[in-house]
Amino acid sequence: MRSWRREPGKAILDITFFEENRLVDEDFLRDESLDEVKQLIDLLSDPERLVEEVNQHQEGSDVTLEVDVLECLHWRRGALLYMFCHTVGERECWILQNKKTFQQCLQDGVFHLLRMLRTRNPLVINHEVSFHDLSTANLLSNGIFSDIHLLALMYCGEMCYWALKYCSDGQSSNSNTGCESEPRDQSQDRLIPFQKVGEDTLEKYVSVCEGPLGGQGWNTDKAKDILKFLKEDSL
Repeated sequence: MRSWRREPGKAILDITFFEENRLVDEDFLRDESLDEVKQLIDLLSDPERLVEEVNQHQEGSDVTLEVDVLECLHWRRGALLYMFCHTVGERECWILQNKKTFQQCLQDGVFHLLRMLRTRNPLVINHEVSFHDLSTANLLSNGIFSDIHLLALMYCGEMCYWALKYCSDGQSSNSNTGCESEPRDQSQDRLIPFQKVGEDTLEKYVSVCEGPLGGQGWNTDKAKDILKFLKEDSL
């Protein structure tokens, strides 16, 4: 397997960074903000599409993006959709008028954050691996390699909560009104089980923050409140 150079993915990340921050700073208030979010998601999907095309059209080719680039691409898409949903979610009238769009953006955001969390394999700890810092070993075995991984867990949980609270049935939508702009075979049928994903990600977040990261300033109050809602909603 041949790992692709960093430059194509890194260039896209650099190009989109300014526009992402501008949208966040503007609170997505402009009428064209949703279209701009879609355009940025599309740009951030280009490196993966290009790799797929290369592998399809060049016999024997097995090109991949480097892990850190792929992880960052997923994170940037998921985090952008989280920020969009977080901001417009405070405007009740917007949700009422655009419920399917809101639901689809939540689905796409959770999808990318989950892919980001699964990009690297958790460390398998056995008798052949020795760690002086057991807390670090615990984090790596849970797939937590940075603060961003913890934020991704919390973002996933919040987006699942919004889907269940604000959308009619809390189920994923296959409409084309959302923020995702990948080919049909990649963007359709991403049925996110919001209830289960929300509980799983937030339980891991709480476990890690109160376990190996206990006393390091990670607050779990909101995560516990959402977990209570999710568990009550499942009864």
